[in-house]
Order: sequence, then structure tokens, then C-alpha cells
Amino acid sequence: MSDKNVYQRINQVMKDCDYLQKKGSQQGKGVKYDDVMAMIRQLLIDNGLVMVVRQTKMELIGGLDGKNQKVYQGHYEMDIINMDAPSEVVTHTAFAQGMDGGDKAAGKAHTYAVKIMLVKGFGIETGEDEESRAEKIDKKNLISSEQYEDLVKYCVVQGADGAEWSKTALKLFNAYHITDLNHLPASKFEGALERCKKAAK
Repeated sequence: MSDKNVYQRINQVMKDCDYLQKKGSQQGKGVKYDDVMAMIRQLLIDNGLVMVVRQTKMELIGGLDGKNQKVYQGHYEMDIINMDAPSEVVTHTAFAQGMDGGDKAAGKAHTYAVKIMLVKGFGIETGEDEESRAEKIDKKNLISSEQYEDLVKYCVVQGADGAEWSKTALKLFNAYHITDLNHLPASKFEGALERCKKAAK
């Protein structure tokens, strides 16, 4: 571990970070500070990284008319330090706001700043819809060359100007929203092959 520089250590944390799903799009329903810390704390320890946060500015920017709510805005810096070579530092910055009717507004701003610097700084993936994320991953896992050859048997015909896509192929393109068989997700292969076989009967 000691031979890794700060960038290599950060890269390892990014590799090991899990996906964090938002609970919803409403205010207060996003990824929580505790969720981020629970995931990343041990990764920082394991990779010899120390997190140091500084508040460089804090100001009261207003209140809500008719309500006892104050809004504070702060500017923060976070150093990610290689504990084996403390001169190696990566710094992230953020502005954050906190609103509260009591004395917690400044603390809320600080908490949000730390969360957002960790999420953005380590490229932690977040999203509201697990299904849409699955679709993105699905698009990266495409059919193999062998599966491609299995489908081509049904999807290419000889036309006047040479080989061209068959009607079956065009139906597949429309059904799976692709423009070439190579773009077909592997998870869709069995269904696509079954469509081809039915069309050939």
C-alpha cells in the first residue's frame, strides 16, 4: 500500500465504491450523508486516505418570510491526503446551504458539503431509478460474436445490391431500439433468437 500515490489510492476507492440509490426525487429524499459515509469510510481507511474538511466562509443569506427559518451558506474545502506521504493532497471544494428554524442550519450546510464533495470527488454513482440503471448496464453487455452469427443467419438476405437486412432484422431493430445486431444486449439474445425462429417458420 505504501508505494501507491494519492491518485492510485483514490482510484482504488472509486473502483470499490458501490452504487447508492436515491430514495426519491422530493426534497430530503436523496442519498443521505450517513449512507455515503457508511460506504466510503472503510474504503478510505483500507487505502490509507485521510479526509480533512475546512469551512472557509459562512454567511447568513436570508430567512423565509413569515417563518422562523434561517438560511446559511458556507464554502468548504476537503483535502484527501495520502497518510503515508502527507504532502500528496487532492482538494475538493463546494458551496452548500442549510436551512433550519433553530441552530442547526450551519451544521446542515456543513453536512451537505461533505456529502457532495465525497459523491462528486469519488464519482459515486447515484440515481432515483434502479431499473434505469440496470438498463444502462445492460447496454454495455452486448451479444458475443457467436451469438451475433446465430442471429445473422435469420437477419441477412441477398438483395439486388448484395447482402441487406431482412424484414426480421428490421423488426428486431425496432423492437429493441437498435440500429445493428452488434448493439443487442446479451440479456435480449434468447428473446431475439426466438423471434427469428418464429419468423422463419
